[in-house]
Amino acid sequence: MYETWSLSNRCFLLPQQSAPEFMPSKNRTKNSTGDRIVEAAAQLFSRQGFTASSTAEIARLAGVSEVTVFRHFPRKRDLFWAATESRLRRLRIGKDLRARLEADETPEIVLPRIVALLVEAIQNQPEMLRLLYLSLFELEDGAERILRKHLAQVFEPLQNYLARCAAKGLIRDLEPGVAALGLAASVAAHQNLKQVLSLDEVVYTSTESAVAAYSQFWMKAMLPEPALLPAQSVSQL
Repeated sequence: MYETWSLSNRCFLLPQQSAPEFMPSKNRTKNSTGDRIVEAAAQLFSRQGFTASSTAEIARLAGVSEVTVFRHFPRKRDLFWAATESRLRRLRIGKDLRARLEADETPEIVLPRIVALLVEAIQNQPEMLRLLYLSLFELEDGAERILRKHLAQVFEPLQNYLARCAAKGLIRDLEPGVAALGLAASVAAHQNLKQVLSLDEVVYTSTESAVAAYSQFWMKAMLPEPALLPAQSVSQL
């Protein structure tokens, strides 16, 4: 099912939220000791940060001894990366969206789906975003390898799609890497930063309203201006 949104004299299809485009990995039952430790670490690190979270606290939350934690993860840093990867693995492009990207479907159809992927991932996986921030600002060493391994699976198909669209004139001649990163960053950071930096409150009451707002913004930003019809051109002289 689709919801039609009008943008100037264009229309684009906004996917209904009943069929999310991101694919979280199947949640396996956390029976193993290692799984319990990683899950406890993800919760504590995302809540308190790397420095403020101790292995003793993680052990208590996981229901094991601190010695057991170190048997599985020799260093606290190793445990942090395992926790971060456990969340980043849940971010995947669905088969339907990947097929649309590879088929170079029009931006009016694809861009709202990309936005939906990002909004749903951020809303449904808040720990993932917090761990991502921590990996960049608290643990710079090792971040590039881990993030490239997981985030490239999302950003490379998007970046390549935008590059092809720009070459065909379907979107403005934007640097595709900057455009892909800007789209993701705006969705990830806008809500929190907007409330800090502005008196205006921006609160989206639903996933659908958030997807619609970001989709409209990026459609305006990326799509080329429609050519004026002759009658319009004459009337403006």
